[in-house]
Amino acid sequence: MRNISTLLVISTLLVIAAPGRAANKAIETQAEKEAALVQFIEKHFPHWDHNHDGVLELEEVDRQVESHFVRGHEAAVIFQIRRHLASKDNQPRLKQDELLALAKDRAFEKAVEATGKQLDTIDRELFLPTDPDLSTFHQGRLGDCYLLSTIAAEAHRSPAVLRGMIRPEVTGGFDVVFGDGQKIKVASLTDCELMLGARMDSKHGSWLAVLEKAYGIIREREREKAKKTGKPTKPGEVVPIETLNGGSCPPIISLLTGHQTGTLALNKAANREQLHALLADLTKKRRLICVTEHNEKHPPGIVNNHAYAVLGYDSKQRQVTIFNPWGNTFAPKGKPGTANGYATDHGVFTVPLAEFQQTFTNVCYEIDKPLAK
Repeated sequence: MRNISTLLVISTLLVIAAPGRAANKAIETQAEKEAALVQFIEKHFPHWDHNHDGVLELEEVDRQVESHFVRGHEAAVIFQIRRHLASKDNQPRLKQDELLALAKDRAFEKAVEATGKQLDTIDRELFLPTDPDLSTFHQGRLGDCYLLSTIAAEAHRSPAVLRGMIRPEVTGGFDVVFGDGQKIKVASLTDCELMLGARMDSKHGSWLAVLEKAYGIIREREREKAKKTGKPTKPGEVVPIETLNGGSCPPIISLLTGHQTGTLALNKAANREQLHALLADLTKKRRLICVTEHNEKHPPGIVNNHAYAVLGYDSKQRQVTIFNPWGNTFAPKGKPGTANGYATDHGVFTVPLAEFQQTFTNVCYEIDKPLAK
């Protein structure tokens, strides 16, 4: 009996000690991960630092973002370095010792690990059989809601049109032919580029990221043209090369359709019957419609300074169906309305016309008139 009791005591102590050993192992594993990341950065920094001055500039990081040789774990590291630099308001640069210190930050290491896992889930096909599909549509980290909301409106109206815009090349790149006639050559996407824009995974192909890159090329050309001619462009049409943040829907509607656009300001002085007639007519004729929100006070679940696609209008019930390119879900705490917000399922929600006019700022829409040559 004494031997059995001794064994029971020993077993109990082992069970009690096990969680402590597991915790120590977790700490060791985390330390090992951070050490491995530090070693990885030490090894690759000389290659990333193009001018060998010991400082990693945003332009040098972008060289790696655009490189097809940067894949997998290296792409995950570069992507997170790019995000970190973009978050710095002044002097987006990192000395080697600063980057090594960043590598020891647990949050940074975890972000790199999560990015690597996400890369593994991405389907590299251009279109899956169900694409384009709003149920798999998610805006990414870029502030390009003006672009994605308009693309979403087209995806809802005519997915075949979007499929026809992108033509794969044997080289792995793409020819993108927009509705206004612009033809843009897009190189095959790098691992980093797949992570920069719209959220990618195994549920859809890379078509949306290709369109984002194609429009980015257009924005770069406009920026360079403005620099050469000294002629200012319209506000919101040109952004820095490294981002698509900021813009407006009308130029994108024209880009996708080759048609002119109209805008109706939604304010208390506007005629609601005019808005009703306009939405009914646009829906009947299947025109692209987007709406923007720039009010400081807005219902819960509605985002300020954001663009949405209008998917339809029920003229009998006077209900507007809207799509948020975030592809989010929201449940109002109470009766749906301006006080509590509106039930949202993967970005789709419905708003009564009166509250629609009260909540949103401008309706932008396609006019059945071709753009001037």
